[in-house]
Amino acid sequence: MLQRLAAHPWSWGPVLVLTAVFLGSLAAFGGMHLARGARRTGRGDQLGGSLVLSRFLVEWVLWLFQPFVRAAVRLRLHPDAVSWTSLALHLAAAVLVARGDFGPGAWVLVFGALADAFDGAVARARGLASDAGEVLDAALDRWAEAAVFAGYAWYYRGLWWGFLLACAASAGAVLTSYARAKGQAYGVEARMGLMQRHERATWLCVATLASSIWEAESPSTGFARHGLVLAALGAIAVLSNAAGWSRTSFTRRELRRR
Repeated sequence: MLQRLAAHPWSWGPVLVLTAVFLGSLAAFGGMHLARGARRTGRGDQLGGSLVLSRFLVEWVLWLFQPFVRAAVRLRLHPDAVSWTSLALHLAAAVLVARGDFGPGAWVLVFGALADAFDGAVARARGLASDAGEVLDAALDRWAEAAVFAGYAWYYRGLWWGFLLACAASAGAVLTSYARAKGQAYGVEARMGLMQRHERATWLCVATLASSIWEAESPSTGFARHGLVLAALGAIAVLSNAAGWSRTSFTRRELRRR
């Protein structure tokens, strides 16, 4: 592993440093959790916890990036600019993943997902939250996710079932979001199911980063399959499509009942 890391210091140095910083912050938040009790915020209540992403981790991310939100407010950043930055980071992550640079790609994806997560917080803190902003954010989210899954699909283009998993995960991501939006258009709130936007992002980030470190320690000969990433894509494909169809069925039942 050390030989491989030394051969790529510019890509692996930031990966390992950022990983250590995040794990340290997680340990610090865990200590606060034990000493002061569970932290609960309004945004955390909105996102909630689930079987695939615990409430503890949701609150940790919200706590970790409070300083960034405050800095964005002091700098008077417009929330739309944060949304566009998130898209740019997702596009960069897609390119890195497609090339097989999973370590750097994972961290660019992390920051893209976090920018997507706190553009709304910046909007609320600056008093700029609006329906128009939400529409832009939703549209950019669809572009961002499609690009990232396309990056995984390109990487796995020589592994037919890996390619299909990436395509199925992309379809599930679109269906889950569309089914909820379509229900809301008819006054039906369909929020059931797993693998919502922040959950999909978390699984992809963690799996891609962990798999990249594993491959650095035990490099594959030739093409690296990155089994953790394939497992994450499979989970997203199954659970997000199931959530999308559950929401669609629920909306249809509610409309028929009316």
